[in-house]
Amino acid sequence: MSELVPGQVKTFCIGFEDSSFDESNYAAEVARCLGCEHHQEILSPKKALDLVPKIADILDEPFGDASIIPTYLLSEFTRKHVKVSLSGDGGDELFAGYPTYQAHRIAEFYLRLPQFIQRGIAGLARRLPVSTANISLDFKAKRFVSGLGFPPEIRNYIWLGSFAPGEKENLFLSEVNEKLNQEDPFQEVREQLKGCDATNLLEKMLCLDMRFYLADDMLVKIDRASMANSLEGRVPFLDHTLVEFIAALPANLKLRGLTTKYILKKAMKKRLPKGIANRPKKGFGIPVARWIKGELKELVLDMFSPTKIKREGFFCPQYIDRLLTDHFKGRKDNRKLIWTLLVFELWHQKYML
Repeated sequence: MSELVPGQVKTFCIGFEDSSFDESNYAAEVARCLGCEHHQEILSPKKALDLVPKIADILDEPFGDASIIPTYLLSEFTRKHVKVSLSGDGGDELFAGYPTYQAHRIAEFYLRLPQFIQRGIAGLARRLPVSTANISLDFKAKRFVSGLGFPPEIRNYIWLGSFAPGEKENLFLSEVNEKLNQEDPFQEVREQLKGCDATNLLEKMLCLDMRFYLADDMLVKIDRASMANSLEGRVPFLDHTLVEFIAALPANLKLRGLTTKYILKKAMKKRLPKGIANRPKKGFGIPVARWIKGELKELVLDMFSPTKIKREGFFCPQYIDRLLTDHFKGRKDNRKLIWTLLVFELWHQKYML
């Protein structure tokens, strides 16, 4: 685009005061290199926090991906300058960009180790001190270990999701569990896998992520966030001819060893500033773990008051209290569990009461 219309391409980025979540300096560096008209805003915690209670107004369903917050604010910022925007959604699912693909490869090696070594590594991972930083070592290690007892296609959703099967059983009241236990929560995953003609694990995971994570999370998020701000978001990576071409490429051109997006990085390396193409993936998150302990604590306690939870008749108040206590005291990082429940409660309060 910059080569076709030099100096006319506008780029947009929001940054964070928390450095473990911030990538704004890299975005600005790329924009300078490509000669773009760059627009940047550092997101104050207050602006993001003020949006949390309004999530149910933006979404018409309980949607547990916390990156809806920065995506909404980026769309709001971008709409001040343009009416149509392009985003990179789809690149991770096409080129194997998520850390979960590396984790599946590591898991294949890990599960071949003697049982006593596996137990030792798992024990060390569980004892790592809790951090509230973005995708910290302890967060990755504990998530990795939590999914190893499941088949690969299910493990993928243990890593990506919030509540594992055992946690769901503790979360719901017994009468709710009776109804839930009559169905396989992963039946649709298994059905989709039957229709996938891939012959290796990576391609199977890419296929599942394309059909579930991309379609039901990433694209829903960008659609809701952009449309709520009257901004049209387009996704050039998902042009069907490009998707068909990339899907037919050999798997080792997407994930080579532990190098994600191998062919894309190879193609773009000389067109980007030094070091950019090989930067580790950070994701578009917000410091939920820290906010739950601080700025969001009052809202969380209000939404999860035992009387309210008991009255609704879905969840076990004692289990939720344990989730909160462990998180507040730093014994566990329960950010994903608490955030998922918080979004549900905000949605339930708006539409179901």
